[in-house]
Amino acid sequence: MVKTLYIVRHGQTFFNFHHKTQGSCDSRLTALGIRQAKAAGDYFRKQNIHFDAAYCSTQERASDTLELITDHKMPYTRLKDFCEKDYGIFEGADEYTLPWNGDKLDAPSMERDDHVVERMVNGLKQVQKETEDGQNILIVAHGDIIAMFSKLYNSNIPHFSCCSFVKFLYDKGTYTFAGFYEPAIDVE
Repeated sequence: MVKTLYIVRHGQTFFNFHHKTQGSCDSRLTALGIRQAKAAGDYFRKQNIHFDAAYCSTQERASDTLELITDHKMPYTRLKDFCEKDYGIFEGADEYTLPWNGDKLDAPSMERDDHVVERMVNGLKQVQKETEDGQNILIVAHGDIIAMFSKLYNSNIPHFSCCSFVKFLYDKGTYTFAGFYEPAIDVE
């Protein structure tokens, strides 16, 4: 039987607002980020989607988003494997001044993309061990790690806006991409 995964990007943070590179470093949600997370929670409730289990990265912006989506009414597990890519010496730098601007950059201090995907896969293996068939599972993580994993199954994934999410079906060891959603795209 199938498990359904809803993998959500966190709400807007102060670093997002100020266009700072944010991977392993953390910053709290802005007022807009809080509204985005609540809008995502409203979306799930209106769609009658109830979660049987919830997971997030160990970073504050992800756990805060999960708590807002679930209205602080659900226990959850924090996993380091779902943390955002570590950008090394570029952490906290202005996005506009970064050397890659759409191109891949291989800097010795920056975590490799293949390692990021490997972490995501390891985290999902733990989720699969701890959950049962037929369950809906909420995972709150980060834009780059979610995008890198999702592109293994659908190369047309757009940029992850805050509180956007992908839906995957998991059955007998296989992930199937089932949709991309932006419930908070118009939140102001």
